[in-house]
Amino acid sequence: MLKKFIFSESGAVTTDYVVLSAGVVGVGIAVLNSTSTGIENLASDIDATLRGNIVNSSFARQSYFDDFENGAGFWFGGVTDASEAAYGGLLGPYGGSSGAEIVTRTYDLMSGYDAAVIEFDLHAIDSWDNEEFIMFVDGNPISSHSFAWQSDGVTDSWTTSDGNYNISIEPAGDRGHIGYSSDWVDQSFTVRVEVTDPGPSMSVGFGSTLNQGVADESWAVDNVAVTSTNDPSDV
Repeated sequence: MLKKFIFSESGAVTTDYVVLSAGVVGVGIAVLNSTSTGIENLASDIDATLRGNIVNSSFARQSYFDDFENGAGFWFGGVTDASEAAYGGLLGPYGGSSGAEIVTRTYDLMSGYDAAVIEFDLHAIDSWDNEEFIMFVDGNPISSHSFAWQSDGVTDSWTTSDGNYNISIEPAGDRGHIGYSSDWVDQSFTVRVEVTDPGPSMSVGFGSTLNQGVADESWAVDNVAVTSTNDPSDV
């Protein structure tokens, strides 16, 4: 009986498959362990490439959009914060930069379009005392807007005399405490810039003349959209 059992082939196929399956699983685990780091790095690179780069499928425009809910993306010098629920994710807050450009992003614009539209939310946070928030395009300051914590709206402003820029700034809600230091009130605005003949690429950047610590007065931007278009009025 023992000899008959040893030479029996019943169930051999099942045994072989069990052994083979275990071998395949083992190889899979080994491959996963050796490639997991590279896959994670590749996934991070893909995420960084795609973040903030949303291409509109319309033939009339091409759009980029950053809401800063998942970091600064392609913004050079970018820092983000999402600690204040009322604001959500922000690019900032930033303090003073002695009027220099402190954070910037360069956009590749599609050929065949003769204009670009830049839109974003601007937050003047805490104890501003008529200092300037400055916007840059291609490294050049094109507009400045001053605010004071005790005054509604813009206290002073200037825009470039270059006719290629059309700039508007509108209040977004009433002045009042929104976030950060409860000792001061904040102001938010919607900014829109129409750029004529922007070229194949265009950088957008920001700075300020704030002169106190970021815990006392700061600025941040959010929901930055840049659109290539032949019809700015349609954006």
